[in-house]
Amino acid sequence: MNSQKVALVTGGNRGIGLGIVEGLLRQGFQVILGSRSLDSGRLAVDFLEDLSEKVDLMQLDVTDLSNIQKAAKYVRKNYKCLDVLVNNAGIVGKNQKSMKEGDIDEVEMVMNTNYYGPMRMNKTFLPLLQKSEEGKIINISSGMGAFGDLIGEYAAYRLSKAGLNAQTVLLSNDLVESKIKVFAVCPGWVRTEMGGAEANRSIEEGADTAVWLSSSSEAETGKFYRDRNIVPW
Repeated sequence: MNSQKVALVTGGNRGIGLGIVEGLLRQGFQVILGSRSLDSGRLAVDFLEDLSEKVDLMQLDVTDLSNIQKAAKYVRKNYKCLDVLVNNAGIVGKNQKSMKEGDIDEVEMVMNTNYYGPMRMNKTFLPLLQKSEEGKIINISSGMGAFGDLIGEYAAYRLSKAGLNAQTVLLSNDLVESKIKVFAVCPGWVRTEMGGAEANRSIEEGADTAVWLSSSSEAETGKFYRDRNIVPW
């Protein structure tokens, strides 16, 4: 059995996900980098340079249950357990419209990745997380899904993240008697392909709280974190 703690990051090939991968590697984790595209994943591994030897690249599409089950089988065979699952893969959608202007097809598309993706991952990898001494599920959410900020455009994205926040609470309550902790994280407005060049945070700043939660023994399960602090839902 691998003596290192093992973390799996979905959508780890770019942006905040890649930042989390790098942060975890520097914390000494064995990291499984999940990427829907293997070509994109290989570029990410090359970017990590001296850390790349500690990365296990995996083709992973969070909208495909059979693909997720195959990934879990691989982790079970090669690592026996999983210590940290970071549900980072997400999309913003094509039409950044308000609730009254948006369409259901757009909402379904975004929810399939941002809400059902983590649900598929959590349910499939739960048996492996239960084998860890201190399993952790970290859902990368957004302040745009906070109830106090449900206004304006990006309705599909906001709904998906509000749902993910609720999923975090429900799952943490289900697992309250176990060793597994469940968190939601708002990384802030980060300079990524999704966030844009005008965003006020670097990728490292956006990834910091998720990396911190991965190693923290004091963080409270079932809470929403930003900048290492609990924030309102």
